[in-house]
Amino acid sequence: MSERDLSKARIKPGYVLDPGDISEPRMSGQDWKDFSAGVRLFNNGEYWESHEAWEYVWKRHDEPSRVFFQALIQLAAAYHQLDREIHHGVIKHFRSASTKLAPFPDVFLGVDLTSIKRCLEKGTVEAERLGPEELKDFNRNLVAKIDFEAPERA
Repeated sequence: MSERDLSKARIKPGYVLDPGDISEPRMSGQDWKDFSAGVRLFNNGEYWESHEAWEYVWKRHDEPSRVFFQALIQLAAAYHQLDREIHHGVIKHFRSASTKLAPFPDVFLGVDLTSIKRCLEKGTVEAERLGPEELKDFNRNLVAKIDFEAPERA
């Protein structure tokens, strides 16, 4: 079975934002609760569960703010696929998350995106280098942790 060529994955126009179109969405108490739960689950390696928690927040928001939540969901999906050793899923989700997060500032909704973007870049290179047969040897030091501090809200 040949590996899919993911280098030309389709990117929907609404998924690539201009930096000037980005602003932090208004977050309800429930949004913060679900978002924080997702971060905690993600950092504990419970990627599918973090995906589910963030999806609740994603569903309550409109474009363009939901692009940020989609990116985190795809990041979690990439690591879930990594745990399952599904190479094309890892690459696809790394690339999608990276594309979506690229225009976001270094800190957004209290999340330090600098280290996440770096992990996405290095993780993509590592997964491509290993290929489907050696994905089990992925360097786990390249797996992102989310540094999050909930912003003070008035």
